[in-house]
Amino acid sequence: MRAGIRERLSQQIPTIGGRIYEAHESAATLDKPYILLIQGTESDTDWTGYSALFECWPSVSQQSDFADVDELANLIVEALDGQALVDPVSQVEFTCRYEGTVGGDKVDADRDVITRGLRFLVIGARAAEETVQDDWLDALCDWTLSTLGDPEWQAYGNQWPANYTRPSVLWRWDSFETVAGSRVSTVEVRKKAIGHVVGRSLNEQTTTVAALTQSLSEAVKIPLNPLERRFLTVSAPNVDLTRDAVTEGQIYATFSRKIERYAEQGPLMREVRIQPNPNS
Repeated sequence: MRAGIRERLSQQIPTIGGRIYEAHESAATLDKPYILLIQGTESDTDWTGYSALFECWPSVSQQSDFADVDELANLIVEALDGQALVDPVSQVEFTCRYEGTVGGDKVDADRDVITRGLRFLVIGARAAEETVQDDWLDALCDWTLSTLGDPEWQAYGNQWPANYTRPSVLWRWDSFETVAGSRVSTVEVRKKAIGHVVGRSLNEQTTTVAALTQSLSEAVKIPLNPLERRFLTVSAPNVDLTRDAVTEGQIYATFSRKIERYAEQGPLMREVRIQPNPNS
């Protein structure tokens, strides 16, 4: 991923002349302007796949001013934010998302630069064989797209694809449980879902979270197979806007369905014998 980010920045920002350095390379003698690229923490989850934090530090000479830092920072965000890239070394597909600044403006006297840190979340590909087919998630994704009614939105189930785009919604399961139904012959399957809503802007994202949550409250049931009259019952939808859209998810809801419970069949009776009552 590091090589893919370096390649993208070099291609999109010709003014830096390919000067993208790592922490151990940075010194006062390096030509400026340049970008300092630092890899941060890594993680791996079922729904994001491999992810890592990267920091880009646009660095210009102390004889310049922070307007030059602003200009270079904007070019970096434009080059990386929301982009689906391929690492030229590993051939791994990944996407970048701008996460904001790392602190404020900084004067680095040792390197003779003024700079500002930009943080990016990078999500890598997950092997195709790990994709799980789930008719409940398929139904939930179909309902989401129908409810939003905007062809620019995408809906994913189970995990973020390597080339996910914005705006999009990801639904995944948090937990399952099975409880006895109201009738002896049925059981109720309950699945708690988490919805991740990623918009092109914070306002679009927040508005969509609110709209989907309200629609879930009003829907009561979501079609699973309308022809067979099978539906998912919706309960307890709620929202937490403080959680990260990509890694944590903002919408929580429980979906349930009653299914028939068939008694286990025993061995067939092979013969019947009648014993006369000896006392008669």
